[in-house]
Amino acid sequence: MVLKNLQITLRNVYTKSVTRLYPEEIMDLPDAFRGQQHLDKEKCVGCGICSQICPNDVIEVVKSGKWYPQFDNGHCMFCGLCVEFCPNGALSMTKHFELACWTREETIYSPDQLAAPNKAELEGRTGGYKK
Repeated sequence: MVLKNLQITLRNVYTKSVTRLYPEEIMDLPDAFRGQQHLDKEKCVGCGICSQICPNDVIEVVKSGKWYPQFDNGHCMFCGLCVEFCPNGALSMTKHFELACWTREETIYSPDQLAAPNKAELEGRTGGYKK
């Protein structure tokens, strides 16, 4: 048993490591990846279908000039139903996944925050996402 374990260890010592250095090396994400939502305010008509279809009741339609969706990403499971059922295609999923924050209030994204480019997009840290 000991020799078998030693043999396995010696065989794997010279193989290439599969560990990625995450903050420095961001992997390419698949096209179907569902990350942070993005709102196109010009296409949004404020119908509220996204709010009604959301299984976690994450979306609230708020008045910000017009009626727009507001997301609580702290409870969102990123299923993509809101994007799929949006009649005008105003919602889309980006490849931005770095959503960690310190307080619960920071997980609520207003319509203006959803429409603005993400900080990660500006820094080029989006896993290869190109708008």
